[in-house]
Formats: sequence, structure tokens, C-alpha cells
Amino acid sequence: MAENLVKRQHYVPRTYLKRFARQEGQEFFISALPNSATEKEKIFEVNIKNIALEKDFYTMPGKTAEQKMAIEKFYADEFEQHYTSIYELLTDPQKINITSEERELIISTVITMYYRTTKWVNTSNSFMGRVFYQTFQLCKQAGKDYFTFGDQKISIAGKTLEQFTKEYNEERQPQMILTQLEAAFKLINLRKQIDSMTVVKLTEPNLEYIISDNPVIASNPTATRFAPFDPTNLFYLPLDPKHMLILIPEKMDGLENRIFRRTSSGFMAGMEKLTSNYQQMQNSERFILGTKKELESYLATKNITEKPTAEMNEEDKAELKKFMDKLNNNGQ
Repeated sequence: MAENLVKRQHYVPRTYLKRFARQEGQEFFISALPNSATEKEKIFEVNIKNIALEKDFYTMPGKTAEQKMAIEKFYADEFEQHYTSIYELLTDPQKINITSEERELIISTVITMYYRTTKWVNTSNSFMGRVFYQTFQLCKQAGKDYFTFGDQKISIAGKTLEQFTKEYNEERQPQMILTQLEAAFKLINLRKQIDSMTVVKLTEPNLEYIISDNPVIASNPTATRFAPFDPTNLFYLPLDPKHMLILIPEKMDGLENRIFRRTSSGFMAGMEKLTSNYQQMQNSERFILGTKKELESYLATKNITEKPTAEMNEEDKAELKKFMDKLNNNGQ
């Protein structure tokens, strides 16, 4: 059954990415920009087949293809195959009321997209890298080729720090993927109890949302320290260049299955676009993604919009005002 093994596994679903992509025949192409880049010459176009993926990211231990592909198949069957219907429902301005099943599927899709990306694994790997660096230094000072973890004696004989860290992270990754999925299920159960949903549409023709390789934004402006399970968090997911889904923990009895809709125009639309695009950059692992025009627009204001207003000098503030006035007047 080797033919059923999928090596290149997308952690951002292609069915999601294609809403921001250019179609050419049966293929879809999206513009990408490394998140550290500052020049528009760094923008490149890529087939969505070749972005936001990693080899064997979800592959589980097992003897059969079915066992190895269990998580990959779960995401495909339970969420990805339903995304088109979810997208059409959320972006249909005439659709106000939905079923309880549709509401649960929307919330579940957002939360699993939040947890299934590489950011959680990479953050943990980075932390363990720092831990092992200190451990290797202590072993070297003590003249030992092992260290103890709990009751376990762990040998580092003949291994470099890089070799040991790589082997350790590869061995524990399947368990981390399962832990992420378990955390997603717990958060889904919580958010089903408290969430209402709003879809915002940008009506200005020159304004678009961008996304990243980690597109679900969790935000809490009232919290002093962010925590994923804080029930007051808001979740933001751009649906396409014009639509944004927001999960808000303010469910109203009797209106659980309603989609609240609003349009955003003028100055407010410009600020919402700038805020969202900045959050996508901050949340990204490697790339921000979208149309070439909007990525160029992002770079044009990068130096201004990524500064807290309190840190801006008068020249920066004047440039931001000038830019926002252009947005308000539908200029570009």
C-alpha cells in the first residue's frame, strides 16, 4: 500500500489557499514574500501545491500506510473536504441563519487550522534546543557523556548537539502532533459553548487581506499575558482577500446559529486591513501570502504600520495619515 503514502503534507490546506490564489487551468498560483524581506523583488509566485507543507509532518508510526496516514486522512476527511461548502456559506451575504451542525463545523475548522500548523512544533523544538545547549555545556564541564532525565539515563556519547537535538525532535514529533490535536478538541468544546461569529467584508476596491503560513490569528487586547485557552480570546481567519471571519466569545441565547455580517469601508476598512496584515506577518513562520499587488502595498507601508503609534516620529505620523487619506478616498 506504499502508493497511499503522502510524503508532502500541507499544514495549511490547499482548499483554503486557493481562495487567495490565481487560477490557471486546473492549477492555482499564489504570491509569496519571505517574512524578513523588505524589497518587492523578493515576491515570487508559487503553485499552492508547493507552499505551506512539510515532508512527513503528520506521519505516524505504524506498519501500514493506513496507520501512518491516520492524521493526514483525518484532517482531509473531517475538515478539508467540507471547506468549500463552509466558504460559500460564510461569504454568501444572504445567508444569515445556519444549522447547529454547520456552526460546529465552522468553529472546528478554525480551531484545527489554528493548531495544525508548524508553529507549535517549531516553538517547542526551539525551546528544547536551548535546553539541550545548556545540558551539553554542563556535561562538558562535568566530563560526562550522559545526563539524567527523571529516572532515565540518556547518553550523548559520540553525538554533536545538532545530531542529538535533531534525533530527539524527530522521535517525539508524532506525539506532539497528537497532543496538538487533543488540545484542538478541548478548545473546540469550549468555543462551541461561547462563540458567536461575524463576517466582515471590505467594500473598498483597492483593499485586500493577505494571509501567511499560519493564518489563524488569536488575539486578546485585554489580557496581560496571552493564553490559547483564555475564553476571552478572539479568533480571526481571512476567508479570501475581501472577507474576514471572526469568532467572538459573546454567544447570545437564541442567536447561536446566526452569522452577523457587516461591511467595512473608508478609513475603518483601511485600518482593519492594515491591522490584519500586520498580524499575519507577526504570526507567520516563513512567508506571507496573497496577491502580488497587495504584498507590494504591504511593503510600501511596512516601515510605518509596523511601528506602535507611540514610537512614531512626526514624519511617520504624517506619512500614515497621508496613506490613510488615500484609502479613504479610494486612491492607491
